[in-house]
Formats: sequence, structure tokens, C-alpha cells
Amino acid sequence: MPGTPPATLRLNVCVVLTDAGRGRVLVFRRVDSTLGQYRWQFPQGGLQAGETPAQALRRELREEIGTDAVEVLARLPEPIAYRYPPDVRKKLRRTDPAKGRFSGQAQTWFLARLNDGPEAIRFDHQPPEFDAFEWVAPQDALARVVPFKRDAYRQALTAFGLLPAGPA
Repeated sequence: MPGTPPATLRLNVCVVLTDAGRGRVLVFRRVDSTLGQYRWQFPQGGLQAGETPAQALRRELREEIGTDAVEVLARLPEPIAYRYPPDVRKKLRRTDPAKGRFSGQAQTWFLARLNDGPEAIRFDHQPPEFDAFEWVAPQDALARVVPFKRDAYRQALTAFGLLPAGPA
């Protein structure tokens, strides 16, 4: 999606935390149990007014996993967008009207490595968003994320060289 994302998309950041060398990524399990097997995702979150994507990345990491001590290895030059399915958008309109006004998200993607390792991860932000994490192969991360985000994850993981280019 070259250029400026449409106003109907919420500006967002997403970060892939890698072990840089072993070919694994960290996925995090959302506290929201209504997602079933698709409770896993990468840390992500919306930009606040006046915030740059790099600032949002650090804030979201502190809020979601308790540390922003990361080395940013790469940033994709353009956001990757995805649309919410109608049922998700309806739920958002009901539970979070500020987010529900958007039709999806335009995510600026980062690839990073934890400076202090996974020992620095904490889930003590209130309210907590995650309750567990696990190192997995990038392909396994795709299988765990909600289906409507899969293409965006595939694009980012491929662009970062963590998945081979080619058909899905």
C-alpha cells in the first residue's frame, strides 16, 4: 500500500521479535479467550496523536510486554494494511467505539531483537493484554494468528526474510 493510508484505516505499529540467527520469532498469547486457537499475535498497537511509529513501538512494547529494551533491526518502508471482517468491526463498534470507526489497520512493521532476552518480558501492565509467549518458527506464527491478519503477517515476515517469497 504505497503512499498515505486511507483515513478509514487505523494507523498502527507491529513488531516481530526475533532471535536473529535461529530463525524463530516470539508470539504472544492474548488474554482474550474468545479467540480460541487464534489468541496469538505479535505486539502491536495504534499511534497516539503526535506520536511517530518509532515512539509508538517503544510505548506499545512497554505496555504489552513490560520492556522496550530492543534493538530495531529493520523497518518496512510502507505500512501493510488489513481490513476487519464485518463481525470484528461490529464487535469493535460495540466494545471500543474509537477503534470501531475504522475499517482496518495500516501497520508500520518493525523487526527487533530483545536486548535483555525473554527474561525481561513482564505482563504487569493493567489491564494485561498477554499472558504467555513462545518462540516459534515464522510459519507457525502464521498458523496461530487470526485469519484476517494472516496476509499482513505473511507480507511482513517475507519482507524481513523470515519466510520464503512465493505462493502462500
